[in-house]
Amino acid sequence: MTSTATTRRTAAKPASRKRPKAAEIVAAELRRQIVTGRLKPGDKLHPENVLQTEFAISRPTLREALRLLESESLITISRGQHGGARVISIDLTAAARQVGVYLQIEGTTLQDVWVARTIIEPPAVGLLAALRSPAAFADLDANIAEAREVAQRDPIRYAELSAEFSMLIARHCGNKTIHLFAALIHDIIRRQHEHVTARTLAKAGVDKLRLGSIRSREKALELMRSGARAAAEAFWRAHLEHMRDLVMSAYEAPMTIDVLNEPIGKLRPVRNVRRQARPAGKATDAQRNS
Repeated sequence: MTSTATTRRTAAKPASRKRPKAAEIVAAELRRQIVTGRLKPGDKLHPENVLQTEFAISRPTLREALRLLESESLITISRGQHGGARVISIDLTAAARQVGVYLQIEGTTLQDVWVARTIIEPPAVGLLAALRSPAAFADLDANIAEAREVAQRDPIRYAELSAEFSMLIARHCGNKTIHLFAALIHDIIRRQHEHVTARTLAKAGVDKLRLGSIRSREKALELMRSGARAAAEAFWRAHLEHMRDLVMSAYEAPMTIDVLNEPIGKLRPVRNVRRQARPAGKATDAQRNS
């Protein structure tokens, strides 16, 4: 009876949480200081011996904590007499690259990214129409002017400008969260624009399509300037849906996104890789350390 009661009490006891390592606790505190602005970009962290005393930790533990922050692109570590750890500005490019790699590993398609794009961008257009920011409109004007100028002589630059137009809308719309989400998929969108442009260079009617797209951007800008929020948002959504259909028609089948700079060629499947035979009597590291 006693044994049964003990078993029940043990089963009812919640699983204990894994205690964070000392390095993780130190990294969390330094991360909090960076996020809250107590430590700002450009600020240098205290020397290692001071941080060791402050947190009552060993040198290896401190260095592990600093490596964690460095892997998150929150600090940079330099060596030498005047070296040390210094806070740096958050690099959205690095975050976007990680997001792109994750999406590609998950087998995310271009269609999937376009759905997200048609959710994110139209409300940003509406917000910008409400703000009616002269600086934003000047940037969009300049983008359209350059796109019109390079449309026929430099298609790849034109593709970059097409993606940049959307990024400018998100940057100037006044909503930081929308800007962040747009920034995370911007590189994917830019690469896809360039890919489609390269594939359709020789197709008839492409120049006409580019000029039509430019006119759509001019119309969207005109609606934003007039403050017609609902009309601008609806127009841009319809434009994106139209462009999505044109882009998807350039592919023969659902296409997984590709965030790599260059094609890496066909890799041998891991299951077909044979392990090299070890000379007789030669132990592995695991066997030697066991």
